[in-house]
Amino acid sequence: MKLIRLFLEKKIKYIFWGSKVTIEKGGVFKIGKNVTIKNSNIYVKKGDHLSIGDNTHISNVSIVMITGQKSELRVGKNCIIKGFDFSMTNGQIDIGDGNILEKGDKAEKPSFKVTGKLNIVDYNRLRCSIWIRFNGNVEIGSRNAINEGTEIRSDEAIVIGDYNQISYDCMIWDTNTHSMYKAEKRREITDKQYPAFGLEYEKPKTMPVFIGSDCWIGKGASILKGTRIASKCIVGYGALLSNIAIAENKTIINQPNLKLIDNQL
Repeated sequence: MKLIRLFLEKKIKYIFWGSKVTIEKGGVFKIGKNVTIKNSNIYVKKGDHLSIGDNTHISNVSIVMITGQKSELRVGKNCIIKGFDFSMTNGQIDIGDGNILEKGDKAEKPSFKVTGKLNIVDYNRLRCSIWIRFNGNVEIGSRNAINEGTEIRSDEAIVIGDYNQISYDCMIWDTNTHSMYKAEKRREITDKQYPAFGLEYEKPKTMPVFIGSDCWIGKGASILKGTRIASKCIVGYGALLSNIAIAENKTIINQPNLKLIDNQL
């Protein structure tokens, strides 16, 4: 690996394979054996920690640790990460071994935005975006496939088990995403924030979401706050679930009203 060290404004910069890696003094960057970083931008601020395990390959990735408040990103061994953006504000991301994080063929570049904790175990293929605020917590087990266009948003807690197939354009949210105010209060906030809209400074209503193992989640399904789906369930195309518990081995489809069917697998 060709490595060039530049010293500028108390920062150490590494440039290799069209990439720029900037480590502020007091930041930590640990890199394993046989790691490649191509066409990427990485910035680690003072007090933050980034480690990349052996035989991991990173390309077309942006990693930005925003505030220098002891954010941590650990990437395990034998991972492939390409076409992804990471931003962390006092966040922790733990990515286990053998994970593939990649942009889908037709999707926008996915991103992980974390102010809280994200734990991804081993051997997943993720093409989704994850947004964690208000110190929320997302846990994803092993051997899951989560496809492009799917968005996971947590302000409290979302747990996804093992061996799940989660299709395209699904929404998995444990939060209302916005606080509900009277019209007068919302107008006051809007006037103060203009030209920005909808910025949240107060945690909205939340309830944890749980998805077991061996589930199939169909395209366009919405799994909203308070929903618990046991293992071996099928959630049909476009189903909308909110604050409901689904027992093991059920199929859920949207007709005019929600319908549960015992699986015959």
